[in-house]
Amino acid sequence: MKRTMDKRSIEDVLAAHADALNKRGQFAPPALPEEIGALLAVAELVQETLVPVQPRPSFVPSLGKRLLVRTRQGRKALTARTRRAALVGAAVLGSLLSLASAVGILVYMLRHRVRG
Repeated sequence: MKRTMDKRSIEDVLAAHADALNKRGQFAPPALPEEIGALLAVAELVQETLVPVQPRPSFVPSLGKRLLVRTRQGRKALTARTRRAALVGAAVLGSLLSLASAVGILVYMLRHRVRG
């Protein structure tokens, strides 16, 4: 027998089931569609398989140091990229100004040559 549930009801059942699993308690679900029952069964198997782990005491400080080093390296790389982009931009702008000046001089010379 298939029973349909609205989205909110399914969310409520899944949340209650997850809370019960986290508290290592029992969950007595209402009559559920097969798919939801199968999902809850898989969640229970996963919960039984998982084991709590604790990081080594030295892990947390070393992680903090590594993250700080990477952040600094990222900032340095960003600064270097920014400098390089500014240099390339300035070179392009300088080239365009030189080209515009050359065109301006050429136009000036052609106009004055024709008149003179």
